[in-house]
Amino acid sequence: MNHRVLLAMLVCVMSGGFAFLLYPKIINSITVGGHWVVILCAGLLQMVFILIYKKGLDYFPKKDVIDIFRQMGKWAACIVLVPLAFVITAMVGFGLRAHSEEIIAIFLNRTPSWAVLVVLVFLAALAAVKGLETMMRASVVVFIIVNSLVLFIAFTVIINFDVHNASPVLPTSPKFLLNTKFYYLSGFSALLFVGFVPSENNMKYGQLFMVCTYVTVLILLTVYLPIFVFGQETVVTFRYPVQEAVNIVDLRWFIFSQQTLFLGISLIGFTIFLNAVMLWMTGQIMQKTFNWERTKSYYWIIAFALIAFLMGVYVPNLGMVEKLLVLSTGAHALFIVIITFTIFIYGIFSRRRMAGYEKY
Repeated sequence: MNHRVLLAMLVCVMSGGFAFLLYPKIINSITVGGHWVVILCAGLLQMVFILIYKKGLDYFPKKDVIDIFRQMGKWAACIVLVPLAFVITAMVGFGLRAHSEEIIAIFLNRTPSWAVLVVLVFLAALAAVKGLETMMRASVVVFIIVNSLVLFIAFTVIINFDVHNASPVLPTSPKFLLNTKFYYLSGFSALLFVGFVPSENNMKYGQLFMVCTYVTVLILLTVYLPIFVFGQETVVTFRYPVQEAVNIVDLRWFIFSQQTLFLGISLIGFTIFLNAVMLWMTGQIMQKTFNWERTKSYYWIIAFALIAFLMGVYVPNLGMVEKLLVLSTGAHALFIVIITFTIFIYGIFSRRRMAGYEKY
């Protein structure tokens, strides 16, 4: 299969992990109606950033984002990319803890959260150590299986839909654009990962558009499934709204009576690959930034996986986990802005400088 198609599938799987995280809960806290408007605005903002980012990367066709920052100077890579590695690690730790709590709520009621967290961190680190090519090939199977399960969940939940629950159709005011949480949504994105693959081997603009469309549709699905079932006033009281919507479906006619089983499998599939890629990114950042000959990238991956585990396991309660996850996601959104515009502006100046040399 084409390398770019494999890359697109991996980004889609990563985005699924973000969509099942706190994204629906934040959307519900931003507006009391017209959720689709907020989601489309957030998607449009993502599209703008990814187009600017891709244009900047195109100025350096044979280099990834780490190479570009090292070209600026090792100090630039240390100032920008090393803190990014720790922000990503925080997202992995708190994200896996949040995912482990949801998995426990679905079908492991008597299992302590640390045990589930150990398994998730181990699997994510193992996949990251295997490398990007392995994850890209494996993402094809995960993409097909998990998306089939998501579609099955959506079709079985339809029987409980009441379209009137989605009213009002439009937001009561555009004030959501001034809400800080709206911009935090940009942090729930695999955008920066695109820069870890040289532009000449990366996705084309049409493929990026298809990935953004897929992500938007998936988010609309995860947000509106519980809204159509329970209504907006009830949904905001749930910690796991999708799980609650799925849990009330009667599947006694099917071989598996627990509909949430499919949600749990989908969640695990998305989660493992999302966090595996993020751990791989931290390994690449540290290895290429410091370029220590005796240190392999998988040493960094293992070290940051342990840090992520300690971050997740020592947070006392789920409420604190969610707060820390939102903060780390906000920091990630800030890095998206900084790195996107830095690469784009530096690319323009580099192109002009090269044009000036050619004249002489």
